[in-house]
This record gives sequence, structure tokens and C-alpha cells, in this order.
Amino acid sequence: MQVSPRRLLALCAIVFVLAPVGAARAGSLDLPTRDWGLSLGNSHDFTGLRFNLSDRDIGTITGVSATFWIPRDNPRGRVRGLSLGVVGTGTDGIDGLSINLVGVGAATRARGILIGGLGAGAGDNSTGVILGGLGAGAGTNAKGIIVGGLGAGAGDDATGLMLGGLGAGAGNRAMGVMVGGLAAGAGDAATGVLLGGLAAGAGDDLTGLAIGGLAVGASRRFTGVGVGGVGLGSADWRGLAVTGGYLKCDRFAGLGVAGYARARERCDGLAIALFNWTRELHGVQIGLLNYAGNNRRGTKWLPGLNMHLN
Repeated sequence: MQVSPRRLLALCAIVFVLAPVGAARAGSLDLPTRDWGLSLGNSHDFTGLRFNLSDRDIGTITGVSATFWIPRDNPRGRVRGLSLGVVGTGTDGIDGLSINLVGVGAATRARGILIGGLGAGAGDNSTGVILGGLGAGAGTNAKGIIVGGLGAGAGDDATGLMLGGLGAGAGNRAMGVMVGGLAAGAGDAATGVLLGGLAAGAGDDLTGLAIGGLAVGASRRFTGVGVGGVGLGSADWRGLAVTGGYLKCDRFAGLGVAGYARARERCDGLAIALFNWTRELHGVQIGLLNYAGNNRRGTKWLPGLNMHLN
């Protein structure tokens, strides 16, 4: 049976006229049943196509859900499928694709794709893609892609790709690629690629490639390739280090190129700098002035070339 456009329009008008009556009695008008189909209002548990002004104390919504105002009091609410919003989308959990012109968030867990005009995030864990015009992140762990116009981050661990206009970071561990317009880093350990406009670093160990416009550093150990415009630093550096300024570490093993290279305890490999200094050399120093504390008297300070190959 064919339905003319005029009859379809009339049916829609009747539904929207009756919606306030149903909402006054049960919170929503649901067709053909209160469990599935078409819902207009604050239905609690529903599967199908749903429209609501503002979600409040909902259960599980599956299908397509559209809201228009800030959500209120959704401690156990979950949305599965496609959720669209104007001012705000917020529930306890989100599974699927959620798009909001202002902001979208899950109090605990988000799995899928979250897109917010200003911000997007999950209070606990997220898996998938989070895109926020200003900020994007997860309060605990994030796996996947996180992109924020200003910042992208995870309170604990981050795995995947993180892009922040100003900064990208993880409070604990980061694994993957982190790019920040100003800085990229991890509070504990980082493995992968870190690119920071000013700085890149890790509070503990850093393994991989790290490039900072000014500095690159790891408190305990750096393993890989580090490039910093002004300075590089780590207690234990292993790999390639390139800076126009100061390379500072307790122990160094690999190839270092710097303005001033200082390995306080030991240097293994090749150090090329205007000034090289180490207490114990096992390799070669090339520079205007070189100091190797374990060389014989008279050969500790040498211009041009110094070496200790034992």
C-alpha cells in the first residue's frame, strides 16, 4: 500500500501533537510498543528511532537516538548505535557513533567513535576514535585515536595515536604516536614516536623516536633516536642523540652529536661536539676540546681527537 506525502505529513503531525500527552503520563510516546519502534520523549529502555529533548535517568537505548539539550542525571544510562545531539550527549556508557555539536561524553566507558564540536571524552576508558574541537581524552585508559584541537590525553595509559594542537600526553604510559603542538609526553614510560613543538619526554623510560623543538628527555633511560634543538637529557642514553646545545647524561652508549656532550659517568661509542667530557671513555671523542678521565696523564685533555679503546 502506498502512502501519499500528504497523509505521511498528517500522520507525523498527529504523532507530535499526541507526544506531550504520552510524555505527561509515561515520559514518552512509544509506537508501536514502549520497548521498540519510534519513541518521542524520555523513554527509559528502548530500541529503534528515538527523539528526546534532554535525557534523564535513562536505561539502555539501542538504535538511533537524537537529543537537543544538556543531559541530566544519567548514572546508569547507555547508548548503543548512533546518537546525535545539539548541546550535549552524556551517559554512563556509549557504544557506537556519537556526534554532538557542543560536547559528548561517557561517564565510564566509550567504545566506537565520539565527535564533539568543543570536547569529547570518557571518564574512565575509551576504545576507538575520540575527536574534540578543543579537547579529547579519557580519564583512565585510551586505546585508538584521540585528536583534540588544543589537547589530547589519557589520565593513565594511552595506546595508539594522540594528536593535540597544544599538547598530547598520558599520565602513566604511552605506546604509539604522540604529537603535540607544544609538547608530547608520558608521566611514566613511553614507547613509539613522540613529536613536540617545544619538548618531548617521559618521566621514566622512553623508547623509540623523540623530537622536540627545544628539548627531549627521559628521567631514567632513553633508547632510540632523540633530536632536540637546545638540549637532550637522560640518566642512561642509548642510541642516537642530536642537538645543537647540551647533551647531558650519566651514561651514554651510541652516537652523540652536540654543542656540549657530557657523560658524567661513562661514554661508550662516538661523541662529536665542540666540547666533550666524560669521566670514563670507551670509544672516541671528536671536538675542539675533549676530556676523558680514564686516560693516562697528559692525554686526558686533548684537542681534536681523544680515544680510549680498552
